[in-house]
Amino acid sequence: MDTLSEELQNFLIRLGKEPNCVSKKVEHYIKHLIRLLPVNDEKAMKDYYGLFGSPVKPLCDVAHERKVSEDIMLKIMENNLRKIAVTPEWQMIKQIIK
Repeated sequence: MDTLSEELQNFLIRLGKEPNCVSKKVEHYIKHLIRLLPVNDEKAMKDYYGLFGSPVKPLCDVAHERKVSEDIMLKIMENNLRKIAVTPEWQMIKQIIK
């Protein structure tokens, strides 16, 4: 995983564990950022990271729901992180949260 994706992943893990770590405005931006993904991928991200009130689900559960192997699900998640991490929207949000 590249540095940009890892940075986003660390933020999403933190947001899932501590939903009040950011303002409602930033949370709103993150919701819109996640919506850039296809619906199934959006749900997988919310479930895996426990975002916006979703309980955290292990990768094996997310993969099972999608009917794919854990390895494939991990690649899907990494690809989605990369797609989001390179957007101008995420770069703007990073500036707000720093």
